[in-house]
Amino acid sequence: MFFEIDVCRAETLIKEKKREMGWQVYATNALALVLVQVVWAYRGQYRIEDDWSRLKGRPLGLTPMYLQDEQRMQGLVYLLSLALRVLSLLEWVVRERLRQEGAKLQGVYAGQSGRKTARPSAELLLRAMKTISVSVVEVNGQTHAMLSPLTEVQIRLLELWGLPPDLYENVACGFPKLPVTTSEP
Repeated sequence: MFFEIDVCRAETLIKEKKREMGWQVYATNALALVLVQVVWAYRGQYRIEDDWSRLKGRPLGLTPMYLQDEQRMQGLVYLLSLALRVLSLLEWVVRERLRQEGAKLQGVYAGQSGRKTARPSAELLLRAMKTISVSVVEVNGQTHAMLSPLTEVQIRLLELWGLPPDLYENVACGFPKLPVTTSEP
């Protein structure tokens, strides 16, 4: 079997596609950088648009509301924007510390314990903390708080966030006494 292929450039179509793609304008005061370095620096920078997309879906989910009161709507948007800032901060802190250490985080991907990342998302980080649970029980008039043991990944995240490793133990020990209920006849 023999095939003959004739290839030629459609210059007008190529020109049209290039025009549709548009232009990117890059400006910098770092005159020592060449164009390729400037483009990669721009693409690697923090972008607020990524965070606002979180408000449109999960985990925050600013979806059409069934609230009638304007103040309640404003309050909900305010709380969600505050939550967005917290998500962005915890993500940034971990990424920055990993960058400073030249390290990657392992164990945050479900079912892929060996997979590493230097830029974990806030959603991945929170999912890694999801398994923490505290049970508070009262036995013979004494209140006991039981904490599930932290995984290596959870301990590492606390370290990256600059939080003490015994944070959760301290929280569990500090649970207030259960309220005493008296039944009156």
